[in-house]
Amino acid sequence: MSRYRRTSGDVIRWPDSPDARTALEEWFAASPDTAYLSGDFLDFRGADLSRLDLVGAYLANSRLVGVRFEEANLADANLANAEMQGADFSSADLAKATLVGCSAGQALFPSARLFAAQLDHAVLAGADLGRAVLNSATLYETDLRGADLELASLRWCTLGSTSMPTVLSGARMFGCQLDGAKGAVVGPVLVDEGTTRSLDGVGLAAWFSGQGAEDVQVVG
Repeated sequence: MSRYRRTSGDVIRWPDSPDARTALEEWFAASPDTAYLSGDFLDFRGADLSRLDLVGAYLANSRLVGVRFEEANLADANLANAEMQGADFSSADLAKATLVGCSAGQALFPSARLFAAQLDHAVLAGADLGRAVLNSATLYETDLRGADLELASLRWCTLGSTSMPTVLSGARMFGCQLDGAKGAVVGPVLVDEGTTRSLDGVGLAAWFSGQGAEDVQVVG
């Protein structure tokens, strides 16, 4: 039995917007085997959709500022260009989700599953990604300035390219798993548990190599 929920009675708090609420109600009324939530360009602010089964939801260009998705299933969801500042995705499943161009500054993703997620051009400055799983994710020109990536797994992920590097300036990366990661980054990065040791340039490149990410370049 799935641990996710799929009925209107499972909504902890409905969005303030009548249009967003209608979209949710129509989705609940449809067949769970074929329907997906169609909420593109809608405003879901005020909602708490924690633990819902939102697999494949189409939420591109939607307003999700401060919305709670704790332990929700958003696998294969489309969140491209969504406004997600301060949203809470703690322990949510976002495997293979599209988050290209989203604005998620200060958003919460602790222990979230972002396996193979597309995060290109996303703004995640100050976001909490502690213990998140980003294995095989793509992060071309992703803004992770000041983000918390401590104990996160970024195995086999693509950290941008020399022309579109992942911006990690001030990010905290103590305990990250980086085996097989590749690409290019902009530092400096805080690499120790006490967040006092900052590395950049050759020193940061050597640190990545020591974590099993020999193909990560430091640029900028």
